[in-house]
Amino acid sequence: MAECIVEVCRIGAVSAHPNADALELAQIKGWQVCVPKGRYVEGDLVTYIPIDSVIPAEHSDRWGITKYLSNGRVRCARLRGEPSFGVVVDREDSSWGDGENVRDFYGITKYEPPVRVTAGDAETPHPLFVPYTDIENLRHFPDVLQEGEPVVITEKIHGTNCRIGAIEGELLAGSMGLRRKRPVRLESSTYWFPLTLPGVKEMLRHLAGNHKQAILYGEVFGRGVQSLQYGQVGLAFMAFDLLLDGKYCNHQQFANLCERFDVPVVPLMDLGPFSMDAVRACAGGSTAIGGDHIREGVVVRPTKERTDPKVGRVVLKYISDDYLLSKGISDNKDE
Repeated sequence: MAECIVEVCRIGAVSAHPNADALELAQIKGWQVCVPKGRYVEGDLVTYIPIDSVIPAEHSDRWGITKYLSNGRVRCARLRGEPSFGVVVDREDSSWGDGENVRDFYGITKYEPPVRVTAGDAETPHPLFVPYTDIENLRHFPDVLQEGEPVVITEKIHGTNCRIGAIEGELLAGSMGLRRKRPVRLESSTYWFPLTLPGVKEMLRHLAGNHKQAILYGEVFGRGVQSLQYGQVGLAFMAFDLLLDGKYCNHQQFANLCERFDVPVVPLMDLGPFSMDAVRACAGGSTAIGGDHIREGVVVRPTKERTDPKVGRVVLKYISDDYLLSKGISDNKDE
């Protein structure tokens, strides 16, 4: 789970709000936020509170924003037609430097959805059957990828994270956090379902001949999984990454193996030099998978694996404005 970061950072470009005389549009990190007109200029140090933060009432009351929160939770908003993601407040202590996390000062926490009751099919964990990388939000870390760096951009599917592994010759399956027991009928389990696809099973058996640890990561989606079903009458699976003996494959190696064994992969949106404009263009619009749906967003990674001190393994998500705004927003036309 990504950390809650309430960061002191600098305001980027500030522009006029096209539909509100009392508001302006400020860019902060990778986000657009509506702010009071004349309050901030480019370069000002402010405190940025991202969406899905929970603010104690003592502070939200003091800032006059409690009525815009959902039980203290910062949600996406549309203010007079313009999207606004998060809250900007004045830096309250002049000693706070650029990049400082002041979450604890305010007692702000990250919103956690209600815990789902599991189906009781949890299996004993295996130390080599590791969960997938925690993916940070590119808008929070816009400087991790360098302008012009070769990247691969793929569609982010709105489903459930799944991993299928050949570990020391044994086939295993699980969700993001749990290894799951093998059912009598593989198609009856969301997480074992990918092994009903001949290509997935064949590829893992092939990799097991040369590797002690081979884990294929992907997304299971379709009817009954999430709100976006992509026109599927049943379950479907698309792979997005592969771990071999503790190392993630570079994009081309992964793509070649999946093509060889006819394993379905997430849609490729772009392969080329990184820019935020290119990511934004890929993140919006309709899904490339099927069904009458918006695109949830994209996942961006370098074509060659690397790490960064801020995020660890460099693989970042960018959720589309349309999807964020569809998740139960306030539309404040009177602001």
